[in-house]
Amino acid sequence: MAEYRKNSKGKLVKLTPEEALAMLEKEKNPAPPSTEPEDRAAKEAKLLGSTKEAIQLRKAEINGEIKLLQSRLRGEIDTIKASETAKERAGKHLAVFGALYLCTCTIAFLFSMSVLDTDSIAVAATLVTLVVTQLSSILKTVVDTKEPKDPVELMSDVAHKAMGSDKISEE
Repeated sequence: MAEYRKNSKGKLVKLTPEEALAMLEKEKNPAPPSTEPEDRAAKEAKLLGSTKEAIQLRKAEINGEIKLLQSRLRGEIDTIKASETAKERAGKHLAVFGALYLCTCTIAFLFSMSVLDTDSIAVAATLVTLVVTQLSSILKTVVDTKEPKDPVELMSDVAHKAMGSDKISEE
């Protein structure tokens, strides 16, 4: 079995017999560990420096992963928002602001009663009632109307009804 090493370009090349002998000599006669305090302190400093650098590198990698995940999730959210129908967007908007609109109309009516003369109050009451009624009916249709089913689901329902089972078994 041939021994290999990596060259300066990172490719595997076959070891020459001289290189193999040199490697064996290194393994048989390892350099004795030095016991000098200066040398030991230098090694500790080097180790601490490399540990600090390794921690900083890992922190930078984690921050990069977090930013990548955040941007991917933002992209998914933007895709979901872009694929919403106008009805879904209107339903969400009215669910959040519908009560505010109704309260605003009611407060406007109450304010107009104190400002307007007696003859104009009936007209203002009629207009405000009309707006509130229409807004309420819009809210009701947004909430009550069901979204159309997927064609595959519709065909599945038709097939199950044709076979005589009213209940659809989920497998």
